[in-house]
Amino acid sequence: DQLGNIGEKILHGEIPIIVIDHHHPHPDTTKIASLMIVDESAAAAAEVVYQLFHASKTEPGMVEARALLAAIFVETKHFLLARESTFNVAAGLVRAGADPRRLSEILSTPMSRSERVARLKAAGRSQIILMGNWIVATSDLGSYQSSAARALLSLGAHVAFVAGESKDRVRVNMRATEDFYNKTGVHLARDLSIPIGKKLGGVGGGHPTAAGLSVPGQVQDILKICVDVLRESAGPFQT
Repeated sequence: DQLGNIGEKILHGEIPIIVIDHHHPHPDTTKIASLMIVDESAAAAAEVVYQLFHASKTEPGMVEARALLAAIFVETKHFLLARESTFNVAAGLVRAGADPRRLSEILSTPMSRSERVARLKAAGRSQIILMGNWIVATSDLGSYQSSAARALLSLGAHVAFVAGESKDRVRVNMRATEDFYNKTGVHLARDLSIPIGKKLGGVGGGHPTAAGLSVPGQVQDILKICVDVLRESAGPFQT
C-alpha cells in the first residue's frame, strides 16, 4: 500500500519476493512472499539484516555499516527502544566502520513550523478516554499524524490514535508506551491495526507500540473502532 505503483510492479513481477522484517507478519504479506525472514524480538529490521551478514560469516562494508546503524538509530528512537541485542549489533557495526558520533549530525533535522502547528492542533482537538488507570488520547489531523501521536504520549497519554483523511482513505497512526505494552500485552499491530485493516477492507501493520492503519471510512468512526478494539484487547488489564 505504501509503495504505490512500485508495489504493483513488484506484486506482478516474476522475481521472488523475500521479506526481511521485525514486524508481526501480515497475513497478506505471507501469501506473496517466497521467503519470510522475521525476528520480532529485534528492535529494528536492520538488526535482522546484520544477523544475515553474521550468519554468512561476512562483514558489511563501511557504507553498509553506516546505513544499518543509521536505520537502527532512527527505528529505536535514538536507542530509547533498544534491547541488549541492539547494542551488540551496534557494536559490530562500529567495528565495521560506522561512526556513531556522526548519526545525530546526519539524521537530525529541526522540526518545521508546520509540524509544530500540527502537534498543537492535535493536542487541542484531542479526546481523552479513561480505561481504568490507562489514558487513551484520540485526535484528527490532516498531516504529521505520526509526530502528533508521539507528542500525545509525551503529554501523558499511554495510548494515542491520530487519524486523518488521505484521498479516499483514513490513515491512523497508533502509539503506545512500553509500560502499557509490558503490562497489558496488547500488541498494536497484531491486536489492532492488522485485524481492523482486514475487517474494513484496508491494510494495517507495525510494531507492538507503534502501528499504522489505512482503511476506507470516516475519521471519527474509525477512531471509535480503534478505541473499542483496544478496550476489548486490554480486557482485565484495564485496571
